[in-house]
Amino acid sequence: MDDKTLQDWLDRHHVDVVRTFATTLDSTVVGKYVHRRKFSKSLPQGHAISDAGAAMDVSGMPHLTFWHPDRSAGLGDIYLKPDLSTLISDGTDANLGHCICDFYTANDEPFDLCSRGKLKRMVEALAEHGYTMKATFELEFYLYTDSFEEIRRKKFANLNPVTSSHHQTIYMIRNAYPATEYMNAVIKRLEWKGIQWEGWNDENGVGQFEINLDPTDPVTAADNLMRTRQIMHEVAKDMDMAVTFMAVPVTGFGNGTHIHHSLYDKDNNPVFFDESREHSQSELMEQWIAGLLETMPAAVSFLCPSINAFRRMRDYAAVPMTPDWGNDNKTTALRTLSGSPGATRVEHRLAAGDVNPYLALAVIIAGGLAGIEGKMQPKPEFKNVAWGLPSDRERLPNTVTKSLETLSKDKLLREKLGTHFVDYWGKSRHQEWLFFHTEGGDPESRQVSQWEYERYFDLI
Repeated sequence: MDDKTLQDWLDRHHVDVVRTFATTLDSTVVGKYVHRRKFSKSLPQGHAISDAGAAMDVSGMPHLTFWHPDRSAGLGDIYLKPDLSTLISDGTDANLGHCICDFYTANDEPFDLCSRGKLKRMVEALAEHGYTMKATFELEFYLYTDSFEEIRRKKFANLNPVTSSHHQTIYMIRNAYPATEYMNAVIKRLEWKGIQWEGWNDENGVGQFEINLDPTDPVTAADNLMRTRQIMHEVAKDMDMAVTFMAVPVTGFGNGTHIHHSLYDKDNNPVFFDESREHSQSELMEQWIAGLLETMPAAVSFLCPSINAFRRMRDYAAVPMTPDWGNDNKTTALRTLSGSPGATRVEHRLAAGDVNPYLALAVIIAGGLAGIEGKMQPKPEFKNVAWGLPSDRERLPNTVTKSLETLSKDKLLREKLGTHFVDYWGKSRHQEWLFFHTEGGDPESRQVSQWEYERYFDLI
């Protein structure tokens, strides 16, 4: 937009205030409520915030014991640079608009620790190979009739899930029905903001649900997921309820984020489908799968970013435990589907509910490109249940420290994502581990700690 077009848009939508919106490494949202005059005047660079706004942990603690070349001494300014293609009106607040931003340096250069910017650069790398991607997310969450304030007063104990029964069911309409008022409000706000959805349902956990979003380009898909989480949080606040995307808020089934994706050529033809081959999977798709499997042990750190996320990593909890793939196999880390050209895709089933969607898609593209460039071939398809396998079979890292050790040895993701970025990410995960062990977390307990609830329940 030029300035006249922008002012016309703001006038037409009666927007006087724009809420800027950017995502940190830990998948928390930062930004400001900016008067339209200031918003317009600051373009194209955007408005300044302290670099602590991007370089902090999920609790808001600035990263002070490790650094990055893009960070300035003394927590100096970086900028939230608006992507005007994401400018939308609120739909509920008549005077409010929203705009997603990227983190930029004071020199107007992309900030390396911007997860949205990292995904953009991986999309560009994919385009250099002649391909585009469509992706979408299946978002799982727990819903409670208690308000956030009540839950904190009760210290996260004795919560009241939204459900008709206390059996761990799935797809049960009677368990979904109590959530319809909440979900109708969510869907109304999604549609006001142009976010398309496919369906929602009761999930395995008591009070757990899932919503599926429409496929689109990777950056928009991640934008939509972050906006959906924010909308769901705001609706819960407005209705005196609570929603959490915390990976494991209760004993039993945790929250995951399944990621479906497929590739297309420059003419928008699907390239994963080849009916002459087994399962109609093209050679390119096999190379892509092989790259994802090769980099998966290192990618675990990004896909399971918190202490709490690793509590999902146990057999028979609907979480992949080994780097395997299978055609229409929901127990493997990669489930492939290839019934028709338009439906052929990979479902990546490893990511936790608290994953940063930009980083998730960035590491998926990085792994897939490594497979294409190296012309890798995948291991044989796993055709059985991939849980409870013998101990001699390769397992994915199941702790923060194991995942960091694996990431530190990986060369493929480091090459694609950048050494400074990978090192910084690793140090931030080590700090998360250190805080858990020194601030009240109990590494010996099988129960979710109070520290985890206070840190993750309502901030992701």
